[in-house]
Amino acid sequence: MIAALRPCSFVDWPGRLAAVAFTQGCNLACRYCHNPALVPRGAAGAAGAVPEGEVLRLLAARRGRLDGLVVTGGEPTLHAGLAPLLRRVKALGLGVKLDTNGTRPAAVAALLAEGLVDYLAIDLKATPARAGWLTGAARQAAGARRCLALALRAGVDHEVRTTLAAPVHDERQVEALARWAAGARRWALQRFRPGGHLDPASGLAPPAPALLDAARAAAGAAGLAVVVR
Repeated sequence: MIAALRPCSFVDWPGRLAAVAFTQGCNLACRYCHNPALVPRGAAGAAGAVPEGEVLRLLAARRGRLDGLVVTGGEPTLHAGLAPLLRRVKALGLGVKLDTNGTRPAAVAALLAEGLVDYLAIDLKATPARAGWLTGAARQAAGARRCLALALRAGVDHEVRTTLAAPVHDERQVEALARWAAGARRWALQRFRPGGHLDPASGLAPPAPALLDAARAAAGAAGLAVVVR
């Protein structure tokens, strides 16, 4: 399940010091994905995969220094072993941040109901009109909105994240996405950076400063706190 482990990160969980576990396999194929090696599901369990015991030993050894574990991917909710792993992390007295692409709200609901997630980061890729081309799943935004509703109902800290890339995102897109993200505690805007991504022939480019300004304005109109990364 776990393809790679970062022992310490200052940036993957806002305000927390955490280890980061990367799961193998994703049910999307986002053209701008910067972890393309984690997309194929068939690579799970291949040479180089990290045993769960290694993750738990690291966390136990650094208990008192680390605040928790970030589980990202790939898409972590694809794995039946996710909940058992998170139970063991929580038993160590550590927190859990889960990054999800929002396509499996039922799996997210089960984790939240069990109290296994302390911070939920939900990707909001694009509106249905463009998400199909960008990710391979036109209904991604609907799943993300459902996950946001679950986080609000559970009362866990959370953010909605959008990676902005031209030309797929424009002023009308960010206005629509701000409405989809309405109600979230924060909307994290991430600037696409070319190089090493899944589809280098896609023609995607970093957002212009004017688009970031439009996104900030749209966030303000929707009552969203916004952070740009």
